[in-house]
Amino acid sequence: MANDMAANSIPTEHFEIVDAHQHTGDISDALPFHGAIAKNISVEEDVAIRLRAMNALAIDWTILQPPHAYECWDGIQATMRINDTMARYREADPAKFRLIAGTIEPMHGERSLVELDRVKYELKLDAVSWHHRFQGCFIDSRWMFPILRKMSDLNLVPIVHVNAESTIEAHWRLQRLAKEFPDLTFLAFDGLWSSNLSQQILESAMETPNIIWDFGGPTRVKVQQWVQRNGSTNICFSADIPYGASHTIKEPHLRKEIESANIAWEDKANIFGRNIRRAFGMPV
Repeated sequence: MANDMAANSIPTEHFEIVDAHQHTGDISDALPFHGAIAKNISVEEDVAIRLRAMNALAIDWTILQPPHAYECWDGIQATMRINDTMARYREADPAKFRLIAGTIEPMHGERSLVELDRVKYELKLDAVSWHHRFQGCFIDSRWMFPILRKMSDLNLVPIVHVNAESTIEAHWRLQRLAKEFPDLTFLAFDGLWSSNLSQQILESAMETPNIIWDFGGPTRVKVQQWVQRNGSTNICFSADIPYGASHTIKEPHLRKEIESANIAWEDKANIFGRNIRRAFGMPV
């Protein structure tokens, strides 16, 4: 108990804070239209706004992902432009944007495998991210299997959104893939936003220890409850920095919850950043 109390008294500045869930761009093309269109800003403008928010919130670095609802009238060329843009963020600030994800369209079939090589060897990105309900297929569609086999060979980390409102993005579909590919570590975002589904994930997470679940957003499960049930090596922190140009500087509720949770210092360090480091083969 004394050790737990000491751990609870340690302030955040003693931890490395990694924001696991940030996106560039916006999702206005995927949302119902109400007469307003998001303002397009340059990479340079977005970098400046994003860094101000991160510095104000004492975030050491982030994984940066692309938008998934983008105009793709010219198919693979549009996806290539998105991935090219993501590479520019690392050039802008490699210390803050330390891990960069591109995206691959499963519905591009065999051509998506060629783009994986370019993502790895030419652009030198670290991960591939999907929001399958924006990309027109189920998480466990047939094209995900050859993509994930190749990602395993290329040492790229898969990032998958499991939105609670979407059957296309149902968490059990990701868990199916995780069981098929036990050597891959998956990052799962948005899965704990629903009371009912978060309880399902809480109960089933031990079946797929190679999935790290995002604890940002309106999460319905408490950190201490999760750690008591599943340990601390399969969850991660995110600061809820939004899409778009107005990166609201708002203290993440999750940070205070982690700090005050009656769990060990090592558990808190795992959640704040060590789990992400392990997932990407970085030193802890």
